[in-house]
Formats: sequence, structure tokens, C-alpha cells
Amino acid sequence: MTGRLVAALALCLALAGCTSSSFTEGTSASPARPDGSLEAARTKLGLVQQDPCYTARDIGRRWPLCGRWEEEVLNVANAAAAARPDDREVTDPAAAVRAGHESFTRAGCVAGTTPDPGACVAAVEETRIAVTRLAGGIASAR
Repeated sequence: MTGRLVAALALCLALAGCTSSSFTEGTSASPARPDGSLEAARTKLGLVQQDPCYTARDIGRRWPLCGRWEEEVLNVANAAAAARPDDREVTDPAAAVRAGHESFTRAGCVAGTTPDPGACVAAVEETRIAVTRLAGGIASAR
């Protein structure tokens, strides 16, 4: 029974064109791929820049809802810095995003405690400025 299943699977793959062909045989290089890490960071950064935690004029009312956004921008900054570890136009703003995120967490803004709202607003503002710088750095990276 197992032999028939393997034979049927092999036949299906062959008929579907999933086996080697004259187009794939003999190629020594892997397919060219864009820099996935930086491209992914660029795409995600575009999304986090649309979030109200980035766009709101009155962050004083919005900051209690920005914990997840802070985590997202931290992930984007880390991915961008990992993709371009020698490019200070990317790594410096990424470090600034990390600093803003650390200010947010250190002030207790995500812990569900009663933090100082002024410190939380300042931390979100710090992160927002860093995100703007990071966008510029990623845009200039090639």
C-alpha cells in the first residue's frame, strides 16, 4: 500500500511539473532574492506609521493604548538593524527606538500600574521621533 502511495505522489508531482526540468537543471546559484529583512522592516514600518500611536496629535489620551505599538516598532527597529548592522543611518535610529521603548517600559506604561502619564507621553513622543528617523534611514538604505 505504501509503495502505491509513493508512486502516485511521484506521478502527481511529475505531471504537475514539480520535478527538475531543463529550466532548473544545471543551475548552481540559488534564486536571487531581495533583502527580505530590510524589505520586511520597510513594509512593517509603513504600517506602524499609520497607527494612531504615531499619527495622533493628542498622544496624552492615546498613550494607554500604545503598548502593542511600542512592541511592534521595537521589532521593526531590531529587524532593520540586523539587516544593516554596519549602516549607522539605520542602526542609530534603531537604537533610539529601543531607548524610547525602554523609557516607556521603565516608566511602567505597559505594566497596568498607575504610571506617571507625563512620563508615558514623553516616552511615546521619543519613540515617534525615533521612528521618523528610522524611516529616513531605511529609505536611504539600498
